[in-house]
Amino acid sequence: MLCVSTMIREFAPSDQSPITDLQEEFMTEFFPEFANDKRRYEWNADVYSIQEHYIEKGGKVWVAEVEGDIVGFGCLRLVDSNTAEIKRVRINHQHRGKGLGKSIIKQLENHCSVSNILKVLVDTDDRFEAAKTMYSGMGYIIYRTETDVKDGKAYTDNYYEKILQHA
Repeated sequence: MLCVSTMIREFAPSDQSPITDLQEEFMTEFFPEFANDKRRYEWNADVYSIQEHYIEKGGKVWVAEVEGDIVGFGCLRLVDSNTAEIKRVRINHQHRGKGLGKSIIKQLENHCSVSNILKVLVDTDDRFEAAKTMYSGMGYIIYRTETDVKDGKAYTDNYYEKILQHA
């Protein structure tokens, strides 16, 4: 049996390029209609500059590393002193379904717990059944659904929240 080295760790500046690659892979796979649309860089500016948009603003980013390669990441943005928002959880298509997304979310939640953050928010596109199942299974509850139309196509987002239990 082959033993695979997997690690969930905090972001390092050298992770920016692999994170950018994962975001590009995600956009190509799920939003091919925006492949040549320059707005996609505006919509995803935070992923292209993790340090500026998350780290320098008190947020956190964790990456999933398998055999030395970055295969996933998840970001945490502070909303206020009691609330944080999980953003941009991305897992390489070859590594989905192995619990890496859930492990990243747990690390983000652990950080929130030790930082006395009481509530965690997250949203996901309605088409992402695996993500919806994962968030619901981890105790997140939908509090709002919103539909946005871009270039004549409707995109529905589900907004979840979870109240953390502190010791």
